[in-house]
Amino acid sequence: MISSLLLPLLMQSATPYGSPIDPVLRPSEVKREGPVNAPPVKARTASDIRFDQCLDQAADDPANGLLAANKWQIEGGGYLARNCLGFAYAEQENWPKAIVEFVQAAENAQAAGDERAANFWSQAGNAALASGDHQLALKYFGAALEQKDLDGLLKGEVHLDMARAFVALNKYDEAKQQFSLVHELVPEDPLGWLLSATLARRMGDLVQAKTDIGMAARLVTSDPAIALEAGNIAYEAGDIANARINWEQAVKYDPDSSSAQAATRYLAQLEASAEQ
Repeated sequence: MISSLLLPLLMQSATPYGSPIDPVLRPSEVKREGPVNAPPVKARTASDIRFDQCLDQAADDPANGLLAANKWQIEGGGYLARNCLGFAYAEQENWPKAIVEFVQAAENAQAAGDERAANFWSQAGNAALASGDHQLALKYFGAALEQKDLDGLLKGEVHLDMARAFVALNKYDEAKQQFSLVHELVPEDPLGWLLSATLARRMGDLVQAKTDIGMAARLVTSDPAIALEAGNIAYEAGDIANARINWEQAVKYDPDSSSAQAATRYLAQLEASAEQ
């Protein structure tokens, strides 16, 4: 996802020493190993090629991406140009304008019967989520789920996005239901298991949290975000030894990652506590 734009928000929660470390809206560092239910490759049109080029340009240089998307829009690029415009705005974190463009692109793509409408609605939802309008995000994610052409992978990703929105609204039971759908649709997605483990920990269900983080660890090895959360769960369970081991692994796997930096802080705090 993007379906999505990967959005730089964090789930705040009480964790060891009161630090907010839960990865929710920005997964992150979790790596998906290989394609998941990859759809068959379709013949690409000239518009498809230009669309990809526009998105690449917007990602590399959002300001020039805006110019390219606007030029294409004037030339008749339609909803693909408009979606690229939304993507460029999103790269600049101009969420209000990104939402407008994504929604118009989604509406026009839906009217044209383009199966990409589901992804465009999902992008609108992610932009709304980044802007802090969680209810609006749920509306757009719902529109994505209504598309008949939604495949299993994207459907699972949209449910994961909805889970994030419900978490942001402190509606944990609803989020838990969404994660159940994620696991059913894309059981091989480690991010879904990582985030459901984080939610289970927040809800005090450490048994479920251990099960879910174990699934994530089996799907992707040597990942700092997963090791960090495994340490968090162990700490919450009072298992300081395993918390230490997992946090040390997070640092070992990728010392420069944000997860490793968090783990380093917790390890230092453990050491300071032991010396008192």
